[in-house]
Amino acid sequence: MTRVAVIGAGFAGLAAASELAQAGRDVIVLEARDRVGGRVWSDIVRTPDGAEAVIERGGEFILQGYDELRRLAARHGLSIADTGMSYYVREPRGSAGVDAEALSRAGASIASAADTSGRTVADVIAAAGLPAAVGEAVRARVEISCALESERLAPAVLEHVASFTSLPSHRIASGNQSLAEALASTLGDRLALRTPVRGIERRGHAIRVLTSDDELEAEEVVLALPLPVLRELPIDPPLPDWKHEALAQVEIGQAAKLHLPLATAAPTSAVMSVPLRFWCWTATSGEGAVTPVLNCFAGSPTALDRLEVRAGVRRWVDAVRELRPELDLAPEAPVLTTWQSDPYALGAYRADGVVRVDDAALEAPVDGLHFAGEWAAGAQSGLMEGALRSGMRAAGELVANSSLRAAG
Repeated sequence: MTRVAVIGAGFAGLAAASELAQAGRDVIVLEARDRVGGRVWSDIVRTPDGAEAVIERGGEFILQGYDELRRLAARHGLSIADTGMSYYVREPRGSAGVDAEALSRAGASIASAADTSGRTVADVIAAAGLPAAVGEAVRARVEISCALESERLAPAVLEHVASFTSLPSHRIASGNQSLAEALASTLGDRLALRTPVRGIERRGHAIRVLTSDDELEAEEVVLALPLPVLRELPIDPPLPDWKHEALAQVEIGQAAKLHLPLATAAPTSAVMSVPLRFWCWTATSGEGAVTPVLNCFAGSPTALDRLEVRAGVRRWVDAVRELRPELDLAPEAPVLTTWQSDPYALGAYRADGVVRVDDAALEAPVDGLHFAGEWAAGAQSGLMEGALRSGMRAAGELVANSSLRAAG
């Protein structure tokens, strides 16, 4: 019998598995995809000059507080590259008379009033007395980052996303997925790709993990799945009511990314479409030169509907041309990534909704089942850093449980 089965080889599952393997635990990782990394997905596009450029189809920016990510990257010899622009500062367009400085001042103003001005982000902005165009720009900025509409967001998010101060932004030079691949390399044959899990059965002290064409037994299981996928996973007997309630409290945002090769080099930039709720940027590569690719991110279900993402890229590409007429887009095919249509994700990442989440219950184990993912990381939820920390937390629970059983 396998001691520990980890379901999911995203950042959370790989962090848990590598920690457990390092502690000498018998562990196997089951991953439905044919690659590791989950919603951290680095890909290659060919630029008009024939060169190859790394793009991030999922989690991208390494920001302040990403201490575990930086530590693990250093451990595996991965270099962190400056993007040459700031994730925090975006030039708003499509909202007359509003510039980045006005947006920054308004953001600081409402962030300080977030705890006293209303039940939702929309309430806080409405109560701030901002000029209508400025208020709409702030709403757009927050909704894009949180991937959810301001009427559904708790005011607490403003503390983190409404302080639009210019701070450095980084990513792993070889692609953020390189960290997932480095963690996976420590597992050897203890990682099984193309192995979707279709159910969990708990029978006494044994847990049966049912895959698409086989099954295995484990003493303990780490469920490191995206939350929408976990909610649909058959578990017998069912999780207790308190756990179901905690899982149901979490809002999952919706987002999409679009990558467009550029025919002509451009400086670094960060520009936001206020009415269409997306932003786009050009950034430097690991070699320090600006990559000839325009990266775009749309956040919230409303944004995806306005851009007609389900129908393809045409509406979004037209919107980019209108927003960024100064750029020379190449004829090469755009790369579109959506997570809500991915059966192994079904959404983007956790957003702090108006319903209070019981993080202790969300993270608590249940009869040998442990829970990890970007959605189960407290204040770090929704982030690559949170995914890593949640996996380490789950591994720590397992090691502590083993020690208690040994002592008993």
